[in-house]
Amino acid sequence: MKHNSLLEEMCETAALYALGALSQREARAFEEHISEGCEICQTELAGFEQIVGAMAFSAAEQEPSPVLRDRLISAISDGERDGEAETVSAKPDAQEFVSVRATEGEWMKAEEGIFIKPLYVDDASGLATSLVKMMPGTALPAHQHIGVEQFFIIEGDCNVRGEALGPGDYHRAATGTIHEVTYTVHGTMFLLVAPVDYVALGPQ
Repeated sequence: MKHNSLLEEMCETAALYALGALSQREARAFEEHISEGCEICQTELAGFEQIVGAMAFSAAEQEPSPVLRDRLISAISDGERDGEAETVSAKPDAQEFVSVRATEGEWMKAEEGIFIKPLYVDDASGLATSLVKMMPGTALPAHQHIGVEQFFIIEGDCNVRGEALGPGDYHRAATGTIHEVTYTVHGTMFLLVAPVDYVALGPQ
């Protein structure tokens, strides 16, 4: 009796899955069950999928009314004309796609042994994307953030707030926070996304 009940439940689940009527969690559980190699459920699912596929073609064709057909043709024609107008009027923006190769751009000296290569400045948000290169034994001056600062270590070592970060590591500082000491022992380069302006605090 229990065996028959279980089979009935499996069949029902397979049918609901084929119809797309299971919740996301139920569908995922059924897929995991299928992937474990249950031949009964695989067979049931294949049968129900064939039935569902046939259902899509079982409805009798209906001729639309003349009024509906005219509206549909008119809407399609208007859409095509609008698309043509947009295609003709659209002009490519020279700044829509920009690539900066490793050999391109200009490194600017920010501090002794510290260089910045600006990549992009978003005028709307005031955020700048830059590469920062620090020579061995150099340190950034203490500063306070007027917005969120983020950087991603590309190479070398970067020590910030007592943490030693390396390639692939990410650091974020919230608005109003202070970086008192940021230094490198062997040199580093990281990608920086931060407001253009900050508050310099001088030596700590």
